[in-house]
Amino acid sequence: MEIFLFVLLLLLAILVSNLLNRFVPVVSVPLIQIGLGILIALLPLGFELDLNPELFLLLFIAPLLFNDGKRTDKKALWKLRVPILLLALGLVFITVLVIGYFVNWMIPTIPLAAAFAFAAALAPTDAVAVSSLSGRITLPKRVMSLLEGESLINDASGLVSFQFAIAAMVTGTFSLLNASWSFLVIAIGGALVGLILTLLKFQLLKWVRGLGMEDVTFHMLIEILTPFVIYLAAEELHVSGILAVVAAGIMHAVERKRLDPQLVKLSVVSKSTWSVIIFVLNGLVFLILGTQLPSIARVVWEDSGISNTQVLMYIFLITLALILLRFFWVSGLWMFDWLFKSDKSKKTQKPSVRASILTSLSGVRGAVTLATALSIPFFLDNGDMFPQRALIIFMASGVILFTLLIATFILPILAKGNEADLGNERAERATQIWILRKVKRELQNQITPDNKAATEMVIRNYRRRIQELQQGENSQKRDMTQAEKEKRLEIITWEHEFTQKLLADGKISTETAYRYGSFLNMMESALKQRFKTKIKNFIRFGSRLLQMLLHPKRLRALKSKVRKQHPERTKAFKEINFVRVENEKMVIRKLKAQMNQDNMDLLLPLLNEHKEQLERLTTERIRPSSREKFEQKVHEVELSGIQIERDTIQGLFEEGKISRDLARDMRQDLNLLETYTIEEDLV
Repeated sequence: MEIFLFVLLLLLAILVSNLLNRFVPVVSVPLIQIGLGILIALLPLGFELDLNPELFLLLFIAPLLFNDGKRTDKKALWKLRVPILLLALGLVFITVLVIGYFVNWMIPTIPLAAAFAFAAALAPTDAVAVSSLSGRITLPKRVMSLLEGESLINDASGLVSFQFAIAAMVTGTFSLLNASWSFLVIAIGGALVGLILTLLKFQLLKWVRGLGMEDVTFHMLIEILTPFVIYLAAEELHVSGILAVVAAGIMHAVERKRLDPQLVKLSVVSKSTWSVIIFVLNGLVFLILGTQLPSIARVVWEDSGISNTQVLMYIFLITLALILLRFFWVSGLWMFDWLFKSDKSKKTQKPSVRASILTSLSGVRGAVTLATALSIPFFLDNGDMFPQRALIIFMASGVILFTLLIATFILPILAKGNEADLGNERAERATQIWILRKVKRELQNQITPDNKAATEMVIRNYRRRIQELQQGENSQKRDMTQAEKEKRLEIITWEHEFTQKLLADGKISTETAYRYGSFLNMMESALKQRFKTKIKNFIRFGSRLLQMLLHPKRLRALKSKVRKQHPERTKAFKEINFVRVENEKMVIRKLKAQMNQDNMDLLLPLLNEHKEQLERLTTERIRPSSREKFEQKVHEVELSGIQIERDTIQGLFEEGKISRDLARDMRQDLNLLETYTIEEDLV
């Protein structure tokens, strides 16, 4: 029961971490989850999670790496195969040697073989942490592809190096020739096991499909079991389970997709299911990492033979050494490629120092490093304690935190200067907006008395999509600009003045003017004190929820009172609705009058927002008796809009105005929309 409650608490912490990230977007979700994990470990729960490194790699790292392999850009992976291998293999081995000697020189109480094991644990970058960067930092595409490809492969080289270093430390013997041969067998064998088992899986699915027995449930069970079965099979054969699941994931990425409605449906379900699984696993990885830190720190603080200040200094120097070594390796790699490129006619631009710095700081360490360090044995073959085991594990944890802090607070500042990528994003966003506006115009031209209401609803959805694209940058930053804030406050002032004018003209009552004025005051306060307003709303929601749960009779009495006041409330509601409609019309007129080429980026999203509000207020509600017929017409118009959008994308691609990648991405989004629309129509 205790472990069930503990897991439930971890799942709740994942939800809390995402809510906290909304309030404090500057702090990355992994750091918040590590902090929550530390808090959970400090709670008096009467249960302490004893992390088994092998089980941790199987349950978390295997499916995460499998999914990363499936989602990898196969073209970029092949194009960057040489630098990826040089980072995933060459840099790992150089890190083991350089950092190993450095740690042994700095802390003589750690023997050289143990220092090599510690360096091997630090060598791999973490695929989970790297993938978490892509959602919040705009890195150059080449750098991001390089990081993702490296993190897929370097786990295996790091783990193998660690195993040999530990064996040398425990037994006191080491053979470079045997180690090199074993590494080749383990690496190549792992990749082969992944490829062979994936091919067997494809044949099994083909056979089951031929029998007509494949359905969504069967398909998803096979998908979920795949990384676990492949990892266990590879480890049972004493080859790399990590490389096996990576190879299996990449094999799924390069699998030839057939145009089959059933396969398309299975693919959509697979993506949705894996997105939920990966979301939960990512959160659990960093939460579990956080739960391990207090017990690790306690041992070092209490009895390590080294002062706490010295330990923190060691962590800082080791992290700095890792970053500098990575920087020199990446810079040398790119400079060599630039100087000795065989095809001089296609010589690339000279690599910049900034790109090398971004790649160096993006080498985040994570769960694999901690799991590897925790697998250090307690005793040597001669019965002696493993020297400085607790200190090594604590320093590994410290390096993980340091690299995450650097990636959270320093890397975004350096990545902001990536104007080329930002320009490409703006150009793509502008193209998507142009396409949606064309679809909107085409649908407006197809309006008839029979489909007017349905078409207007679909056009509203397109206007909402346009508005979301126009506000894309602000929504990513989760904050509005000062200019937008001032304009919204000015609009509230307009509404205050116009409401008083309606009152003076006798068109509304004093009570209605007061109520609407109070609503505008609340809006103004929310804009001026956004964080405080969020906290108040959260507390208000929580208190109402508690009242509903604790006093259901009071809630029923309140509903009964409201029903008795129905005629008066209906009249008041109509008057409030009249004020809102007239105010929206006034705001739209003023925004149109003020709009010019210079302020269009600011005013156009606001104009669309108020147009949408006006349409929502003025649209007549559909009677239940005619709702089914109305929804059928809406689906027909939606499918028509999707077809117009698809034809427009194809036309732009054929004219060379958009790239193949952008056209492919937009078509994939359309296919998902079409699948959803058709399924809703069939329900």
